[in-house]
Amino acid sequence: MYLLLCFYIKNLVDSDSIKKNYFDKLRLLVENNLLDYRTFTHYEKRGIKIYDIKMDLKCNHLSKIIPYIAIGASDEFVSKMSVPYQATSFIAAEAFSPNSGIFAFKLLGLRGGGVTLLTGGSRKVGDNIFASLHRMIVGNQAILVTVNNMMENYGQIWSWDFFGNHLKEQHPAIYSDLLNLSKKFVHPDNFYFVISIRSVESIAVSQLVEFYEKNKIAMLNPKNNQKVIILTSSTVYAYLSKTIKESNLITYIDTGEKFDIRKGLWILRKKHGVKYLLNDGGRKMSESIRAAGLLGEERVTLEPFNPATLDYAIDDTCILGKKGWGIDSSELRSSILLDSLKIDDEKANVYVYPLDESTVLG
Repeated sequence: MYLLLCFYIKNLVDSDSIKKNYFDKLRLLVENNLLDYRTFTHYEKRGIKIYDIKMDLKCNHLSKIIPYIAIGASDEFVSKMSVPYQATSFIAAEAFSPNSGIFAFKLLGLRGGGVTLLTGGSRKVGDNIFASLHRMIVGNQAILVTVNNMMENYGQIWSWDFFGNHLKEQHPAIYSDLLNLSKKFVHPDNFYFVISIRSVESIAVSQLVEFYEKNKIAMLNPKNNQKVIILTSSTVYAYLSKTIKESNLITYIDTGEKFDIRKGLWILRKKHGVKYLLNDGGRKMSESIRAAGLLGEERVTLEPFNPATLDYAIDDTCILGKKGWGIDSSELRSSILLDSLKIDDEKANVYVYPLDESTVLG
């Protein structure tokens, strides 16, 4: 019995230590005048949550690569929020040279931003696992996309297996863990893709109606039985609902004459019960959500430098982060690095942002 207890203790993730190190760092930032006390108390009140991959989620094979997952808010804080707790998911690779400390999330002129090239020519294990877990743990109720972002990959549905399938052949045990985990976390009857549409112009530019009428959009194809919420303004609703009609699979959130993301998220929480939301709408959208005080965290896989990227254009619009930009000198502006896990030559990082309590708790 004693030996079994010792084995159990040895294999536990030390959640208390992780939390202590995080809050100790916050206090040090306050002492060095890098973080104001009001923001510190917000983070302290917000707390964090740790999932032990082996003990909590029962994924033995997966736990050997990622032993735990950190979330930038406790269940108690999220339960008090009037809007969903929101996180992003990005991948970025070191740009220009090894050890440059500059990370690009896209390459100009390549479809999908050249993600495969950023990861060295193929989808890597770390990012496929990390991204799969995002969709299950943070995005198990809803994933938010812009209409333009959705139309770039109109033939695909970005569920966890969009990434997890890359693990199926070479890492079957890990894939099996993810598959079992998906059955626990993801329930199709209570899961939504939320499509943000700000204007009639964005519908025209994205060719949403044309592709919908040809039944080419996977998320909106009734055969896929995917629930979709279209978050938009009264003007867009009046225009679009004539073609994309409300049904048992498609519903609208009308935020009024002027598109109002705060109101839309409030309705998403109140009417549809969405507590957690994965923002997969792209960089421009995530930055606007952060500026509004509604983005809790960014979950980013950092990849090493790939010399092949030198043949492609990278400008300021491609840069996700740079070492030293963060409040704690991490990579993302206005952020604090909550956690970093090394997976071979990849890093699975979680960065947190302060939330506007007057909005998210109002």
